[in-house]
Amino acid sequence: MTEITFCLSREEFAQQFTALPEHEAWGALQTGNGRIAAESPLARIHRLGGSDDHEPAFALTAAEPTHTLCTVTPQAGAAESHTAYTVHDGSGRFIGRIIHERSPLGIRQAWRIEDAAKQCSAVAYKGTIRGWIAYWAILPFWAIMALIFLLNGDVRPGGSLWSKPHRARWRMRAGGGPRKAALDFNTGRYRADSGQLDMNLIHAQAVLYGA
Repeated sequence: MTEITFCLSREEFAQQFTALPEHEAWGALQTGNGRIAAESPLARIHRLGGSDDHEPAFALTAAEPTHTLCTVTPQAGAAESHTAYTVHDGSGRFIGRIIHERSPLGIRQAWRIEDAAKQCSAVAYKGTIRGWIAYWAILPFWAIMALIFLLNGDVRPGGSLWSKPHRARWRMRAGGGPRKAALDFNTGRYRADSGQLDMNLIHAQAVLYGA
């Protein structure tokens, strides 16, 4: 296993680069915790101007030398029950799809990465079962907490107050054996096994998950 750790940064320093034509500088994928500017980020993220918030389109480029790593585009004609994105590498070759849908029970969001070359896929569900149980258990107290914030004059409490569980682990089967994690997102950081999926697909999934 070749493990790579990285994060998605939307800090101001991560957007200080010249975007591609018709795109806007949106962020960067970099090692570390995302609070310090990396000298050479893993990828710079360009969002296509005017793309829908529910179906954003992106291009990822390397920092040095500058070249396109991959593009992420909503797939036309996808079923109403899900949103699909096609991912192409820098030469325009189709390398896979990323699908955003619901879990089989329809309770949680699901993300699926399909690797065209390896003909395999990895699936993750947003938030762990334990995390969602804790979330719904303390939900009644949030109204009291929100009232306290309002009484203190804070009409826009921090996002962490309303944050839903977002831990995700993309698992896949290898040769009929146990389900292995190809990508793991926890506390703002990603851990990826570069031997299981194309890294461009992994980076594309990280961008879509954070969009």
